[in-house]
Amino acid sequence: MENGLSDEVLKAVFPLLDGKDLVFCMLVCRQWREIAKDDYFWKCICARKWPSICKQPPSDANYQKLYLTFSKPRTPQHLPVPKLTFGDLVFYIDMWLDGSLIFSQAVSGCILRGGLQNTPCGIPDVLVAHLTAPDCILMMEVEPKLEITMGPSITVSVLAHRKDTKKMACVINKSTFDYIDSNAARALAYEYLRFSPRYPFISDIRAWMSLLFLYKGTNVIEVFGIELDFCDAARSETEILWLLDMLDWK
Repeated sequence: MENGLSDEVLKAVFPLLDGKDLVFCMLVCRQWREIAKDDYFWKCICARKWPSICKQPPSDANYQKLYLTFSKPRTPQHLPVPKLTFGDLVFYIDMWLDGSLIFSQAVSGCILRGGLQNTPCGIPDVLVAHLTAPDCILMMEVEPKLEITMGPSITVSVLAHRKDTKKMACVINKSTFDYIDSNAARALAYEYLRFSPRYPFISDIRAWMSLLFLYKGTNVIEVFGIELDFCDAARSETEILWLLDMLDWK
């Protein structure tokens, strides 16, 4: 007997402990460790945590292993470096105002990743905060700036080309900028992404296109930039590249 407690006392106390305390008890001394190895004590803990597992346990049930495996706090999973890079991508962006083409440009992924080089004065604080946020990844300046009268429908299409595989994907297909965030001076359009059949359980993730603008008068805006984001599921450079890699490239 070590530490002045008999085996019988320890065997009476251990079933009342939670798993964390029993783990600590195993560190006290050899006597406590040997007694705490008894799977009966871990069965008592599992019976409180997952009562159904004890009603019809698997034939090979090891309750200590069960508790230690599934009670650990989850550690953050870090994505590996994607094979796809922004240098592999070209985005073809076209916009129409009531059917008339007002913007048409092929933009490399590196240009979009480079962001806005010159932010105009007078934009709202809400937009400033958004543009400086770490998840604001893909943006470009619109030159010359577009002066648009609000009211007529503005639509956008975005195709993407992979230089590494020579394939194309549709990111946005004639979506309308039907939401105007006046406080943030942004007009937004979105499209649900189409993923490769290799990923059948991925769905309901949108690509968002934003027009960044200044008010120039009643119902008139001046678009100085555009932003492409995938904030439903991807908020970092690595996440965006993995998401784009899973698209239905043809």
